[in-house]
Amino acid sequence: MKKQLLKLSLLALVVFFSAPALQAQALWTTNGTYKISTSGLDTNLYLTINATSGALEWAEELEGDAPTQVWNVIDHRTPASTGYMEIWATIPGVGDFTLAVDKSTIDIDATTETFDTNDTTMTLTVVPGQPVGDETDENYGFDQFQRRKAKVNADGLADATGSNPSAGNNALFVKPSGASGASRYGVVPSAAGDAVEFDGGGIDVIQFHLIEEAVASVNTFGVEAFSISNPINNTLTIKGATSKVSKVNVYSVLGNRVLSKSVNNINGDISLNTSSLSTGLYIIEMAGNNGERFTKKIIKQ
Repeated sequence: MKKQLLKLSLLALVVFFSAPALQAQALWTTNGTYKISTSGLDTNLYLTINATSGALEWAEELEGDAPTQVWNVIDHRTPASTGYMEIWATIPGVGDFTLAVDKSTIDIDATTETFDTNDTTMTLTVVPGQPVGDETDENYGFDQFQRRKAKVNADGLADATGSNPSAGNNALFVKPSGASGASRYGVVPSAAGDAVEFDGGGIDVIQFHLIEEAVASVNTFGVEAFSISNPINNTLTIKGATSKVSKVNVYSVLGNRVLSKSVNNINGDISLNTSSLSTGLYIIEMAGNNGERFTKKIIKQ
């Protein structure tokens, strides 16, 4: 009996190791932090900021959650249209870097700062800071991405005769300011170090590996847009506050309130001294007298 069990166990191991490895479908399903990779390569490559040159490139996966490979992929705070996302990375001690179209690689009108033609071949880059909603900013409109779906087979590989994922997104488009059409990830890298390029051809599968779901960005104040400094050092600055805001609270990730400031009837900027906070992740909450609420994650350096 023992010999028979041993034979069955060995047979199971042979079948397990000889069967082709299936591609897990890593999908964008919610606002949060992700690693973003190719799909179907012998060794998949990851969207990476080169720590030495600062260039955006495809690279092999780094150990742990290396900040040069971790991306905030969330609904765009100033979307050009419904369904647009912003994608940015935070490198401690250095700053934020937003994924955007490299304007030097496309045809831009010098006066209007928009496309002269619908150039669908684009190289991506990173620009300092978080995505912007200011039309006077030189990078406005070039950080607009769309989460989309690409058809795949049962193994999760691109297949025009397959089906779209039922829940989640596995493709990525970009549509800069003035473009009449969108460009998409479809230029699969051939080796680590290759530039990140989009084109107007076929849609390929891009994988979104969820690291952490974002804290719900609750905004029940209405259309007000609050600009909050992030990351912070010894001062937290909130721009665009209105008289509706009555209190600002700062919580640890465990839910403990570590700072609080009453700000009744203030219109304009709000500043909090954060020098007493340790390095790490916090949640800022803006509260109103009538139950309004706005929350956002911040990083203390």
